Amino acid sequence: MAGCGGRQRSAPTGAAANSRPRKTATSSFAEPATTPAVVVTGGEPCAAATPASNVAPTAEPSRPGAGKPGDAAQETFVFRENAVTLKPAKIELSSQFAYVRGNGFLQTDRAFVSTTALRVGVLDWLELGATVPAYEATRTRGVGPFASRAETSSGFGDIGLQANIRLRDQTATAPGAVLSLGGILPNGVSPYRFTFYQPDRGRPLYNPNPVNSNGNYLSRGIAGVTGNLQFYKTLDPVIVFFGAGVQYYLPEGIGGHEVQPGQSYSYNVGLSFALSEKSTLGLQVNGAYSTKLIVDRRRVPESQLEPISVRVSLVQRVFAGTYLEPELS
Repeated sequence: MAGCGGRQRSAPTGAAANSRPRKTATSSFAEPATTPAVVVTGGEPCAAATPASNVAPTAEPSRPGAGKPGDAAQETFVFRENAVTLKPAKIELSSQFAYVRGNGFLQTDRAFVSTTALRVGVLDWLELGATVPAYEATRTRGVGPFASRAETSSGFGDIGLQANIRLRDQTATAPGAVLSLGGILPNGVSPYRFTFYQPDRGRPLYNPNPVNSNGNYLSRGIAGVTGNLQFYKTLDPVIVFFGAGVQYYLPEGIGGHEVQPGQSYSYNVGLSFALSEKSTLGLQVNGAYSTKLIVDRRRVPESQLEPISVRVSLVQRVFAGTYLEPELS
């Protein structure tokens, strides 16, 4: 989700997780939207752009450096996906556009990704949101000394639903905390194909991984649940944040087989710095460890992943309530 100009990835996840063994050609899209990307956001202005009456109330008046939510709301946009900034009944709409490119062994991946997010303030401490991704992705693979083959996939990705719950406000001495709970609706195309699946090592054409390696799929088509606990603290003039989360997919019957993507344990850490009333610089490190893909209760060898990325972004207010965020990962 993105909000008021901010975009944050709790962890590198996506169709690439548990896709192919690490010693073979793998997708570079472990994170759904590697950048450069631009986020354009419109909706109710946040604290940095509006009078105090439009900001969710805090327990006590804030002062510079005291670490209250109203100190520098725009700086929280950098980790917007796991923050609460909307007042009740306020609505926020954002769009992200990205071009993604990655190189692997004898293959090149390219994709155009668009993600639309809608967020609604329900209570002072509660926000609900939904994200709908769409993409067109191409994978080009070498099939001979002077030959290559390209396969393109496109459509909508898996829909994400999420509730952000502020457990506590930050104080002068302690960080604030936000709990995010969500679900994954299997709207995207499944990457699993069992035409050449052969899990028995002793038989010819051994192939224990059913993922179609010819395509670059940015979805899984399997339902799941997510959770993340985020902490943030104002250390004037910056906000420091860190968090950890988990992603769990449910078993799904596909082609007469039971498929369950591995669990993903994620982390993020970073800071945001207010350059001016209109500009905020963000630096963030995102990582995860995804366990092995399970097919028919067998763990697929070497299908675990450990993606990590570094992200630099600039949140720029262009109009009241509208923000632009170029970013590079």
